[in-house]
Amino acid sequence: MQISYFMPKELLNLELIQAKEEGKDTTGIQEGLDGDEALKAVDDLQARQVTKDFPYDEPDSLDEIFSKRPNQKKRTAILLDDEVLLDKLSGAWLGRSAGCWLGKPWEGYGMAKGRAGIKNVLEEQNRYPMNSYLDFDYSEDFMNKHELGLSLKGYSYKNFDGMPEDDDLNYTVIGLDIFKRFGRDFKPEDVANTWMLHLPVFHTFTAERIAYRNLLNLISPPDSGFYRNPYREWIGAQIRADFWGYVNPGNPELAAEYAYRDACISHTKNGIYGEMFVAAAIAAAFVEDSISGIIQAGLGQIPENCRLAVAIRDFIDFASNESDYEKGLDFIYEKYGSYNPVHTINNALIVVAGLVYGNLDFSKTVSIAVMGGWDTDCNGATAGSILGTLLGAEEIPNKWKEPINDTLYTGVQGYSKVKISDLASQTLELLKK
Repeated sequence: MQISYFMPKELLNLELIQAKEEGKDTTGIQEGLDGDEALKAVDDLQARQVTKDFPYDEPDSLDEIFSKRPNQKKRTAILLDDEVLLDKLSGAWLGRSAGCWLGKPWEGYGMAKGRAGIKNVLEEQNRYPMNSYLDFDYSEDFMNKHELGLSLKGYSYKNFDGMPEDDDLNYTVIGLDIFKRFGRDFKPEDVANTWMLHLPVFHTFTAERIAYRNLLNLISPPDSGFYRNPYREWIGAQIRADFWGYVNPGNPELAAEYAYRDACISHTKNGIYGEMFVAAAIAAAFVEDSISGIIQAGLGQIPENCRLAVAIRDFIDFASNESDYEKGLDFIYEKYGSYNPVHTINNALIVVAGLVYGNLDFSKTVSIAVMGGWDTDCNGATAGSILGTLLGAEEIPNKWKEPINDTLYTGVQGYSKVKISDLASQTLELLKK
């Protein structure tokens, strides 16, 4: 039984890191405690307030978050006909699947070895930079040398008849199911109930699994995202953002509101902002034709002085004077590499790097997002989803689409094997309703 996420000693160790990152004084908390003593220390840390000299302003409620946004860009309604919408929705679903699948074999390695490890492997095989799916046809000695894991030996995209199950796509499908059942008035409790009815607990990880436990113990949102949950600013909510953008084309504010309703059951602060940023960016990608406009639309829906927004602006400033994506990735590692490999902030920066340096080229965008390391499948999926929305399915090269075979496998009850074209069509029909 997988219980490591609930072990008191681990919860305390991670809560100490989380408390420091969000500006709390951790004085008096002893490291290395276990059992009830560790849990009491976690509760103590969670009850503490952010220190007055903390330079960021990071609220949790939707009204407060919206009140801290930068001045909003006035948007003119743009009507898209069904054909254009369907192409963009198909591009979104396909782009998310392709980017995720590109990063999927590298996920554990990217977390352990980072971008330097991925680059080293690819260079030794004369396959750097990455620009297509990569089969792991390396020798056993090579696999052992790089600690790639022999389970990947022989991994070939030709051996699959569709995109294999991954939590990054499970949550996109869950969003579709929630929208079918509850429409635009869905509540955080509806998200929670849908998880427990249709998503097995061992298909969830980190913050989501802690939230699942809390929900089963009758701790309702938003407390379910906070109570004894040191993973609450990790990437889990950010990878759940996409569908809320898909059903709000051209309306970043409403996309961000939907993302908040979803995120607050398992996350707080920058964990929530990550989902709001991505959902808003995707909504903007239906009507924006520049990466800069998309990123600014995402930033427009989160607090101006939160750590995530400050970090993204910091990177954008750097990238505006540096055209080499490798130096851009180095900058992220140097300034933000102290975050956990599964944290929202550093991984969001990798996504933004892929978009900025990809320069509207789908292959370059998802490849840079995966070569950036850390949570490779999540970052490839998010970058692919955003750009796939902007470009539409017709503009995504066939080398990315053909192995997917218009087929997606999921762990969501009722959607074990589905056609991606059907998911796009269903999304359009929900929009028309």
